[in-house]
This record gives sequence, structure tokens and C-alpha cells, in this order.
Amino acid sequence: MLLYTPERIIVDQAVCREQFTQEILQKFPSVPYEVVESYAWHRDESHPDPAKNPLSKGKKTLHLKYFPGISFKPCPGTTEGAVCCNYFTIDFVENCPLECTYCILQAFLNKPVTTVHANVNEILEQVRERVLSQPQRLFRVGTGEHSDSLALDPLLNINKHVIPFFGKLPNAILELKTKSNYIDHLLDLPHNGKTVVSWSVNPSYIVAHEEFKTARLNERLEAAYRVSQAGYRVAFHIDPMIHYDGWEAGYTELVEQLIAAVPPEKIAWISLGSLRYIPKLKSIVESRFPKSRIFLGEFIKGEDGKMRYLKKVRQRMYYVVQRKLKKLAPQVTTYLCMEKPPVWQRTMPRLPKDDDELDLLIARGFQQQSVAGCDV
Repeated sequence: MLLYTPERIIVDQAVCREQFTQEILQKFPSVPYEVVESYAWHRDESHPDPAKNPLSKGKKTLHLKYFPGISFKPCPGTTEGAVCCNYFTIDFVENCPLECTYCILQAFLNKPVTTVHANVNEILEQVRERVLSQPQRLFRVGTGEHSDSLALDPLLNINKHVIPFFGKLPNAILELKTKSNYIDHLLDLPHNGKTVVSWSVNPSYIVAHEEFKTARLNERLEAAYRVSQAGYRVAFHIDPMIHYDGWEAGYTELVEQLIAAVPPEKIAWISLGSLRYIPKLKSIVESRFPKSRIFLGEFIKGEDGKMRYLKKVRQRMYYVVQRKLKKLAPQVTTYLCMEKPPVWQRTMPRLPKDDDELDLLIARGFQQQSVAGCDV
């Protein structure tokens, strides 16, 4: 993997004195930066027409901004009628230096630059207030909704603040989701057993052809082993599963590689999900990645407007992977992402009766007996 280096830095006046801002500026002494009252990226003339720039080019602008709203929110990826895992997200970074062909951020984010919310301490205080206001609940919180949790972290060092913070919360678990292998800076942090480091994984064939600038599969698995030896729990997200020639052998081998790399007792959970996308993503991908083959399958539009493989295709893929997981690591908690009860019933060991039960099952996968009076 290549470390991200910005071509320029834009700093909001509101965060120019933040310690976090100063730390980033000191890391890039040769990169030009500008302090602005408000960054109007769509009227930016320093690059020719940024709104039409290739997305890869736009990512080279690093915008350190003040986030004025509530960053700590329920996961926005809920599909009507699907079994939901009651996940929460925090957005410290928007946009990603990696280049996965299927990435929803290409069609979702409304600006092409890499944005960092530099008022980190203020955002963490939002988390503290919400979590401590519900002491009987166990919150699972992720930072990988609008960016990769670790791909920029060797430079931004956000998690040196976030991991110790969660280590002191009595009823919250942090999940860092990544396709990178940047874990060296995490190994000595005081995580107190409250952080799960998770990897989005696919067979090596898909990594090579559809997940550019990411760590290779063997690099991700080596990193997963190393963090597990540092006391972190590990998770895997076999998502998005892609239906390609040889998929069954590819995903079966992938499960074998996961379980060989990390002892099952160190794995908190494994999720399964298939490729889904909003229709406008297709033309973007075909323009940016003309050699991509992810749209060769047969898709149908769901009730939520997203394109998905036919139900029978998804069910077959989930069944094959779940069967292999049950054989090799029956003690590991597994669940489906964004799927409705009929798909669960045909592919998984059990269907949670509601969202709260699924939340409870995943929490039990973390094997934490009691968190601030919350029996899990």
C-alpha cells in the first residue's frame, strides 16, 4: 500500500488552533495550506472545475473542517424490513484514499475532497454523553462508514485519541473497519479490550481485480493476526460478496484462510453481505474502471432502490460460506448485513426475532460478560 500524501491542505478558521490540526500540518511541512473562513469546494479555482475532477484527483485535497452537527448516529445503511444490528457510527473522515471499484462513496459523497473533522475531542464528548446516558445498553460504534478506519491513520493519528477514549467507556465497543494493513501504530495503545479491529475481505481474485490501492489479502490477514496477538479482538466482513466465475471455490478458500490466520477464539464476529448499489453508481464505475466486471451478474432493484443479485443467487452464496464457517469455526458469531428474514431463514443457523436480539448475539460474540451492568 502507498501512504496517502495530500497535494494541498485547506483549514477551516474554526479548527486552525485545534491540537489535531497542528499535528497534521506539522507532518506535511512542504505541502501548501490555506486557512479559510468557509471552504466552498464547488467554487474552488485552484484546480480546474473540482466538481468535475476525477475522484482520485479530488482526494488529494485534504480539508480540515469543523463539524457542527451530531456525528454520533445510528448506522444509516438500514434497509426497510431487513434485520438490523443496531450499529452506531462516528464520522471523523469523509472519503477514502483506496480505490475499490464498487465503493458507494463515489456516488454518495457530495464533494470530491478528503475531509477530516478536526474537532475530534468535541465529537468524542458527544459519544460520551450519549453512551453514559444509557448505562444499561452496550453500544457498538464504528468509524468506517464514510472512509476506511485505518487507511489514513498513520498520518492523521486519529485513533491514538479514539482507542484510549473507548477503553475508558464502561458500555461501548469501538470497531475499526479497514482494507489496509496499517496496524503498527495501534499495537501499544491502551485499548483495554474495548476495540475490535475488523477487515473487509474478499477472495484474492476480487482483491486483485476490484480493490485497488488496498492491502492484499495475505497482508490483511497477517495484520489481523498481529493485532490479535496485541490483545485486540478481530472481526471480518465478507462483504460485498461478488458473484464471479469460480466464486464458490474462491469464497470457500477465503473462509479457510481467515480461520487459519486468526484463532477462532480471537474472532468477535463475521458478517456476510452481497454486492448492492444505487443505480447511478454503475455509470461512474464504468467510466472510472472500464475493466471492472462487477456488473456482469443479473441484478434486480429492491424496495430500497438498490440493485442486488437475485435472491436465489444471494442465498446460495451465503449458504456456501455459512456452511464452511460452521464446519471450521462453529463458535464464531455470524450474521447477514442488509437482508430480510426470508434470506436469513434459508441460509443462517437462526433468525433473530428482532433487531435487539441480533444486537445481543453480536455483543455476545465479543465475549464480554458484563459491561457496566449490561449482561451480554
